[in-house]
Amino acid sequence: MTTAFEQVKVDDSSLSQECEKQGCEVDLTDVPPPYHLIDMDRLEPLARRHRCDYLLIGVDHGLDYDLYVALLELKSSGFNPQKVSEQLEAGAKVAEKIVPNVQCRLVPVVAHDGAHRREINKLAKHPVHFRDKPYAIETMKCGEEVAKHLKHSA
Repeated sequence: MTTAFEQVKVDDSSLSQECEKQGCEVDLTDVPPPYHLIDMDRLEPLARRHRCDYLLIGVDHGLDYDLYVALLELKSSGFNPQKVSEQLEAGAKVAEKIVPNVQCRLVPVVAHDGAHRREINKLAKHPVHFRDKPYAIETMKCGEEVAKHLKHSA
């Protein structure tokens, strides 16, 4: 019998060891293994305009879920909240295709370095939908550990 993580449909050529785009990096130091960091540029090279930068899929070590799916959009400066929401939503659609139909939670995250408070506040009006459930978009600063968001999201 295979685990939920082993059922994730991912091509090894799309995997990355580092989470960095556009001068913004996310720290993966404390992300518990096993996980897949999928570079969306490698997974879907033709759909570059409307999708998030990375999918981070791993075993959820809590009691309620089999897997977590973190949608990661990296911005080195300010951003358009509507566009970022659309990119994360497109990432959620890709995740629906490659993640098995098991209990999982979604963690949409925008890492930024210099966004205005009004941009961050507007994100609250644009939840990301995954398997017909809305999920609030979280924000973090470039360079921070994404594991903090994985632990506190429910």
